[in-house]
Amino acid sequence: MSFAKKALDVTDMVRFELPANPKISPDGLTVVYEVTTGDLAADGYVRHLHAVHVESGEIKQWTHVGTQNASPVFDPLGKNIAFLSNREGGSQVWLMPRMGGEARRLTRLCRPVSNLLFHPSGKWIYGTVAVPEGKTVEQWEDDWSAADAVKKIEDRDKAWMDGPKRFRRLYYKADGAGLLPDVYRQLVRIHVETGAVEQLTDGPYHVGEPAMSPDGETIYIPSNRRQHAELELWSDLYRLPAAGGELTLVTNEVDVSQVSVSPDGKHLALFGDQKKFGNASHLQLYLYNLESSSLIHVTEHFPDTLGNAGMSDMRAHEHTPGPLWSKDGQSLLVLATREGRTEIIRWQVSTHRPERVAGGDREIYGFDYDGKDTAVYCYTDFGQPGRLAMAVLSQSVEVFPERALKEPMHEHPCPPFPTTERRLDMHNEWLEDHQVANVEPFWYTSIDGWRMQGFVMLPTTQSKLKSGKVPVVLEVHGGPHLGYGYSFFHEFQYIAAQGYAVVFVNPRGSVGYGQEFAHSVCGEYGQKDSLDVLAGLDAALEKYRQLDEQRVAVTGGSYGGFMTNWLVGHTDRFFAAVSQRSISNFVSFYGVSDIGPFFTELEIGGAVPADFEKLWKQSPLAYAEAVRTPLLLLHSEQDYRCPIEQAEQFYSVLKRLSRDVELLRIPNANHDLSRSGKPSLRFARLKALFEFIDARLPD
Repeated sequence: MSFAKKALDVTDMVRFELPANPKISPDGLTVVYEVTTGDLAADGYVRHLHAVHVESGEIKQWTHVGTQNASPVFDPLGKNIAFLSNREGGSQVWLMPRMGGEARRLTRLCRPVSNLLFHPSGKWIYGTVAVPEGKTVEQWEDDWSAADAVKKIEDRDKAWMDGPKRFRRLYYKADGAGLLPDVYRQLVRIHVETGAVEQLTDGPYHVGEPAMSPDGETIYIPSNRRQHAELELWSDLYRLPAAGGELTLVTNEVDVSQVSVSPDGKHLALFGDQKKFGNASHLQLYLYNLESSSLIHVTEHFPDTLGNAGMSDMRAHEHTPGPLWSKDGQSLLVLATREGRTEIIRWQVSTHRPERVAGGDREIYGFDYDGKDTAVYCYTDFGQPGRLAMAVLSQSVEVFPERALKEPMHEHPCPPFPTTERRLDMHNEWLEDHQVANVEPFWYTSIDGWRMQGFVMLPTTQSKLKSGKVPVVLEVHGGPHLGYGYSFFHEFQYIAAQGYAVVFVNPRGSVGYGQEFAHSVCGEYGQKDSLDVLAGLDAALEKYRQLDEQRVAVTGGSYGGFMTNWLVGHTDRFFAAVSQRSISNFVSFYGVSDIGPFFTELEIGGAVPADFEKLWKQSPLAYAEAVRTPLLLLHSEQDYRCPIEQAEQFYSVLKRLSRDVELLRIPNANHDLSRSGKPSLRFARLKALFEFIDARLPD
């Protein structure tokens, strides 16, 4: 007896168990990782640590207390694991025996700690903590209980929110964090036995993720300590004694984001860039020789960005590890994004030759490496949102460095590899009983003869057929320096389950197609990029004849919201449009966004007031009078990246012009609503998006 598979529903987005941040124990026998899933009763999410025994395959949930347990780190001997948990007294560092037993709280901090790192001796844990300017790291008073601490911290935060605020900094707010008090991330070390906390850096400067020398004598940290730090968004690399002391500049040649030290302590592997292409600059790999003080640009001729630039609505932006050294110091493992795929690349230190050691048509979004021949990684693909796998890296494929804009690297399918891969998790088995729409990649030629990549998701039902054809929703991604690829999108799957096809493309500005491709949109928003989007739609309609060219709607968020606003001011081909977390006016965006000045100057190519006309020319609001498409402006009220005034301006002007326009304001949500907002608000967003389009579908 066969049973029809179920359609994916709106609420299924929070049923998924999403693995992330895997860590291999020093003996290679255990993998610990995070699992996040929705909690409908609390209208939030829970995250717990799970462990897999590599040989037996047995999986255990390691944490059960608290709602947020994350950032696992093994001690050097593999006997204990440190992690962050909110189970008692806010987010604190906890230590748990690997073989079982009760976890114990190490810290009594008044602000969250991050970037945990063990000293080679196992006696200390390093991390970064926000510290008020001119003060030392805040800790509980001796007589406070955990409940007291939570109450004190809540009272402190409420007093800050309710009181008047004076700012002297250019960047004084941040999406997801709100208005920022005068605090700076400082380096601390925590004594594992006593929990005593020492602050190792100070001053009105942030420090980044630390790295430790193998002998335990030196810490390396990125930090922007320049005189005009807010005008020069550039982190130099510093070192300081592991026990504390004076910071010494190592190099200022690279804007460093992450660093790792070679096993012999003689070289540093750096993630960063030199801002040659502004905000569109690819993440690069450099080697710094500590003995000769010389810098080598390893990826100078590599065509693609390092790291994971893929997209999904299943998770917020995950932490990606820096470059991982082999134990013999002869190679490094990194993630790299190419044509919709995120893969693990091995770089030979001596030859600078890149080899692909794990990849295929999927997005690898987190990994760890034992330093010898085994890696563990999380990945998503078109059919599922997250799996955990392990592989012996015995196979490799050389990655050719050349990149031609008119000749893509892979127009054919790439099966997952290596063949030694085996799955470690058992999450999301319920998805087997549900219909998952098929996705097909395609390539098309846009203006300039550039080859571009797009994707078509075909519907799982024929409920919207008209004359044998299905309606289409065109999706435009944000960034713009990100990219659609071989990953699971619940939103697209839901739309396909309602009888629509989904077309999504990567116009110029997207990542994964070369540095020139990514940078080419800068200073030209709404120009050739909009033609790329429309050319991709036309190519999909031509290739897939079952798609109805008369029934196409458009939606997108952030840069995709900008593009939606732009398109409805320049064409009437869409029957409906939903613009999410959008930009309509770069003149005002310059002064209200949390990234306004630097983003506008680097991306749009101008500043206020000197370049008013240039900014206005690239602003959709300038073309509002031409809008005829029914439009829903969907915006979070606490969005500080693209503030809601951007939607308000467009709405007011269009309403005054008597256009068919609606404004949906989402309270208690920020720019990341579609990925990490409250479940109830994510449901409301997706329902509103689809219902607006479906209600206007031509008969």
